[in-house]
Amino acid sequence: MRIIVTNDDGFENSGIWALVNAVKDLGEVTVVAPAENQSGVGAAISFRHSIKINPAPSRVQGVTCYAVSGTPADSVILASKHIFNDDVDLVVSGINPGFNSSRNMFISGTFGASIVASALGIKTCAFSMDAEDDINDSQVNSVITAITRELASVDTPQGSLFNVNFPTLPSSGLKGAEGAAPAPSDLKMFLEAHADGGYEVFSGLKIRIDDIKLTPGTDVEVLDRGKVAITAVDGTTLNYLHDDPSLNRMIDAVNRVIG
Repeated sequence: MRIIVTNDDGFENSGIWALVNAVKDLGEVTVVAPAENQSGVGAAISFRHSIKINPAPSRVQGVTCYAVSGTPADSVILASKHIFNDDVDLVVSGINPGFNSSRNMFISGTFGASIVASALGIKTCAFSMDAEDDINDSQVNSVITAITRELASVDTPQGSLFNVNFPTLPSSGLKGAEGAAPAPSDLKMFLEAHADGGYEVFSGLKIRIDDIKLTPGTDVEVLDRGKVAITAVDGTTLNYLHDDPSLNRMIDAVNRVIG
């Protein structure tokens, strides 16, 4: 089984190597990721640009690494079409340092890579966690392995698309996993003027809390309860899938691992 590991923070980011370590025993793993940080580019593809792909240093024995002078989506396309000639079984993306929940899913280059992988008919999952947590947590590693094993199952359809967020890790460990819908949210955009006359764009996410409880069953609410939030998404419409059989198997697998 061929597994491509990518991200949006660049091949040198520690999160991608934590993800490699979680899946390396499940198949032939190859890292194909941006040469530079590409956070916030979503599923952007570098049309009308020459994209270079070069061998890069690997931190895990037996795993080949390539750096791509483009976006996470470019990395997935080059991995599938150039390196492996449409013979890729899985794409896993992350681990992103910081949540990709709610509307952030569709801005995230981490999840954007998975959107494009799904469009190519490849089973795929994106992983994110609190930026302050230990990216090499052993329980997180075990959960990723369990989810990826279910992703690879013959019962999981081609092109299946999942987004996984880990809660801020409590000292007692993770409290389980649940399926979760993206939470309703507003997007706040900020501009910062630069000396060269241009502007830099920043974004912030405002969840519609308004002094009421978070909507039960949404990713932000599930994370707030200390559980892993797993979102199944229709790869064609990007609609949330509430009762996806593969999602249910992933939840069961994670809960068995956590105990």
